[in-house]
Amino acid sequence: MKYFILTNNSLAAEEFGKTHDVRMVDGKLIDVLIAARDLINQGAVLLNHPLYGSVKPNETPFRSLLLQQGKSASGDAPAMPDPESVRLIGNAVSAFEKFTGKKEVTDPRLLEDFMVVDLSLLRSAVESADR
Repeated sequence: MKYFILTNNSLAAEEFGKTHDVRMVDGKLIDVLIAARDLINQGAVLLNHPLYGSVKPNETPFRSLLLQQGKSASGDAPAMPDPESVRLIGNAVSAFEKFTGKKEVTDPRLLEDFMVVDLSLLRSAVESADR
């Protein structure tokens, strides 16, 4: 399956950058969600849940998503947005907004831990996608 990884996690880019198409987002979790939303509106399909791992959006600034570029029926025009991907990413952005104003994690040790958690979840998603 042809897909790409959208992430703001440098550990994910390091691990998968040589074997997969990795697109880095410079920013926080919300920036990854918005970039994914923009791509989904252009026809990309979300392959993993944007709020996976039971980690609240305000608790981690890192997120890695798998997306597949959509194909139009004719091949000439852009693909239509996938309704389920639109719903999932919209709900993820809304969930993030509920936590706006909550204290951000800034401790470097905790940030590194969250990068490792995101990477671990990404490994599982990539393993499933590569089957």
